[in-house]
Amino acid sequence: MRRFIAATVAVTFAAVLTLAGCDSSTPQVSESGGVGSVDDLVVSASDTRAPAIAWDSALTFPRAESDIVWPGDGALLIDGQPLILDMYIQSLETGEVLQNTYDGLPRAFLLAPELLGDDLYQALRNQRVGARLVSIAPNTQEFDAETAIAIVIDVLPNRAHGTSSNNRDDLPIVINSITGEPEITLRETKELPTDLTISTLIRGDGEQVESGSYVLAQYKVMYTEAGSDDTKAWLPGDIFASTWDVAYEPYEVQIGVGETLRALDEGLIDQTAGSQVLIVAPESWGYPGKGTMVFVVDILDVWTPDK
Repeated sequence: MRRFIAATVAVTFAAVLTLAGCDSSTPQVSESGGVGSVDDLVVSASDTRAPAIAWDSALTFPRAESDIVWPGDGALLIDGQPLILDMYIQSLETGEVLQNTYDGLPRAFLLAPELLGDDLYQALRNQRVGARLVSIAPNTQEFDAETAIAIVIDVLPNRAHGTSSNNRDDLPIVINSITGEPEITLRETKELPTDLTISTLIRGDGEQVESGSYVLAQYKVMYTEAGSDDTKAWLPGDIFASTWDVAYEPYEVQIGVGETLRALDEGLIDQTAGSQVLIVAPESWGYPGKGTMVFVVDILDVWTPDK
């Protein structure tokens, strides 16, 4: 289920400071002192996927502030929608890196003040996918054990994006809604392939999935045959499972190590982040007792360790 996180910026990001093995970074030092602002934070590239933040360590940061490092050119964010965020969080007092999803997989949230905290919510409202923001969350009287933190956030797509390809005319029809959620229609006059069949509907230009890669994905799985079990009955075209409901997070899985279905282990290898993949999976490749099933998978992000 989707993470329901704390109601203030300070608590929100204290709740996710769980990344093990973080290194620390020493900020720039001067003797100037005084009160700092978000304008005093310099965000730049590093030798990893994560950004680097530099600031004058003699400054204090008592105010919550945000600024746009660069605007996005994707879809406009709207209240209540799912968000996929890369986050880099660093203590403005010690320089310790408290959270870093850039060298890993991003996190799923909802655009709501009760979940993000009002300051971060206001900063993200009316932004577009692709934007990078930098924010300050100060120490507060209520939570005085916390440290003032600098937060760099990238707003990532929560749907496939790339170059569309024509699907085979013997495979189900997939039409993406305005939110990106795929609508799957079986072709009544076409029999499905009897072997595992993979079709790339949208080819993204992100990192390629390798054996051992971690993948963040949206998916929808459809029945193609009538059937029943101890809990329910189903008809062709019924949905077996989907992550597109806002109550659910995207699927995180490691590929090629036997952690997931054979259909996904085979079907996602060599695909790229941003892609949408249709997989027709015979029962032996998918769920026993469910018959042949159709998967539509949007690959949101790929992370391959030690790469």
